[in-house]
Amino acid sequence: MKVLSILNYSRENKTKVISSIIPVLIAVSFLYLINTFVKSEEDSLYKLNIFSYKYHSTIMSCNNSNIITKVKSNKNVERLVPFMLYGIKYSIPGNLDFANVISLKTEDMNYFLEKESIQIKDGRLPQEGEKEIAINYLVAQNKKVTIGDNVGNASDKFDGINGTYKVVGILEGDSMISIVAFNNEILKDYEDEEKSLSHGIMIFPKKNSINEVNKLIENLPKGEAEYNTLKTLSEKFYRDIGSIEFLDAISILSIFLMVITVGSSKYVEFFNRKEEIGILNVIGYEKKQILKRAILEVTTINVISYVLGLLLGIVLSYWMKKSIFESIGAVGVVYDKKALLVSLYVPLFTILFTIVPINGMINKLDPIDMIENN
Repeated sequence: MKVLSILNYSRENKTKVISSIIPVLIAVSFLYLINTFVKSEEDSLYKLNIFSYKYHSTIMSCNNSNIITKVKSNKNVERLVPFMLYGIKYSIPGNLDFANVISLKTEDMNYFLEKESIQIKDGRLPQEGEKEIAINYLVAQNKKVTIGDNVGNASDKFDGINGTYKVVGILEGDSMISIVAFNNEILKDYEDEEKSLSHGIMIFPKKNSINEVNKLIENLPKGEAEYNTLKTLSEKFYRDIGSIEFLDAISILSIFLMVITVGSSKYVEFFNRKEEIGILNVIGYEKKQILKRAILEVTTINVISYVLGLLLGIVLSYWMKKSIFESIGAVGVVYDKKALLVSLYVPLFTILFTIVPINGMINKLDPIDMIENN
């Protein structure tokens, strides 16, 4: 018996086919977009707060000189750099955070920039004792400031550094750190090495020794100070990204609602074609053949919908990357494995939730009963 042609059916029923494709297409593109949005948020905040710890670790608020001496004398440690940590407002859609501002002695600045792979893009570094800042170019873009402008809580009440700091330089590098020079307002007697080290130190390792230094810091006595390494901060970061987990929950709920809606509409469509299915059964097609044809039709439509939905999702993600994230000094994501996987759930579950009830309907179909009722 002649095989039923999906192509011929689609050609003669374009409206029905298109109406079946559009809901899945929209669902796939929406889920892809929401997941690339979440990934963009995550990557932006990670670059903002954590990425610089790829090059160093820190000890803060340490009054135990023995700990500092132990770290300083370790064979894997190249140099200790005293610092204090501040922040200036950094906002992206769905999040208000602080961009790190590091106060340093002027003699440590060039060493710090070299070790952190940071370059001066424009202007100069802050001078000793002056209320000046060299700001990361992405943070400057986010705050809409340039050389000659001011930052600080006198200019923006949400900034976490007191007073007014004049922007004298723009920095560019892997991380998003900005720097100011130590002054007496930040730390009185900052030239006292012991005092400055007790507030905070960055530990820079010798070449290829970052893992050994991180293990050293992580195994120091607990409760004596605040210890930060790439590992400890990364673990804390992924525990604390509650807003991103909330968006993940929305994504899961969206999958559930979309699958139920699209699957139900597809089942209703086949239910309305009950007479067509009955006629096929009467003229000699077995129910297994009819079910096979229904599975092939549903699968083909969902595959087409998934591919078109992905293309639309990628286009929208690219627009979002350029217009929403990169335009404000954040990281935008276009391609993401998780987004591809999550979006795939829609056609997979739609096929499942459509075929199961259609199978039940076909098995219960009685052509004689249909003729008698008509």
